[in-house]
Amino acid sequence: MTVSASLTASPIDRPLPPERKPPQDQDARPAKRPDAAASRPTPAAIVASLHARTGKTLLARVLGDYFALSGRPPLVFDTDVTEQTLRASFPYDTIVVDLAETRDQMTLFDTLARRAPEARVVDVSHHAFRRFFKVMFESQFAAEAHLRNVEPIIFYIADRGQDAWEEARLLRERFADCAFVLVDNAHIGKVKEQTRRAASYQEMQEHDLRMALPRLDPELADALEDPGLSLGDIVSQPLSRSDVESMPGGLPFEQRAELRTWLMQAFRDIHRLTRTIEMRAPALSPAAPAGF
Repeated sequence: MTVSASLTASPIDRPLPPERKPPQDQDARPAKRPDAAASRPTPAAIVASLHARTGKTLLARVLGDYFALSGRPPLVFDTDVTEQTLRASFPYDTIVVDLAETRDQMTLFDTLARRAPEARVVDVSHHAFRRFFKVMFESQFAAEAHLRNVEPIIFYIADRGQDAWEEARLLRERFADCAFVLVDNAHIGKVKEQTRRAASYQEMQEHDLRMALPRLDPELADALEDPGLSLGDIVSQPLSRSDVESMPGGLPFEQRAELRTWLMQAFRDIHRLTRTIEMRAPALSPAAPAGF
């Protein structure tokens, strides 16, 4: 069963607020010639973790701001229909999907695989973890996405437990046609000794696509709980000790500088990974049929 063959709903469009809606005559404008940037694959970042409290939604938020600052404003999907934490950070770019509903499943995967310039970010709730990857596998999503120049990337955060590392191994094996990034979140703490002895943990230590989320000061980590704090503004606005009123979230200069350093490291990791994956894409992707 492919995404298109099982589709029961139309793809999702970005819910723009009134001031960001395109002008009435936009469709009448002459089409732009394709350039090198347009020919690059569109990233579809899938952020997942087997358990809760691993920093998954924070990473999805960082990815969203990275893509926005890179000139590819993302379409964001929040699969936590109860908390909707990610939606609070991207209210005009986020669709909440209920993966218990077949219509939402098909609409989500069809939109992710659609040929379009926007990057995509999916925050997979731990409650929906099994269901999401089951549908992803059965719908042959990765193959269809590659045909439309969309590059799925699984960002998986493993925690201290042995089952999380075994799940990492299984996901990488099951989705061999997807890029798989193993994320080390220092906030989780050291991996248990029993887990370190497990075959799955030792096997995943050889995995090359990795990124790290360094530990943050607890007070600063608490400040990140505020969905109104713009991570993009932290990075893009100049640091100043005097202009206190314009500081994002009202953070003191020292905290803003620390958070900016943390974000810049994360952004550099994401940039390195996405470019590496782009170069590997022909090896991961099936050949497109002639005339597709």
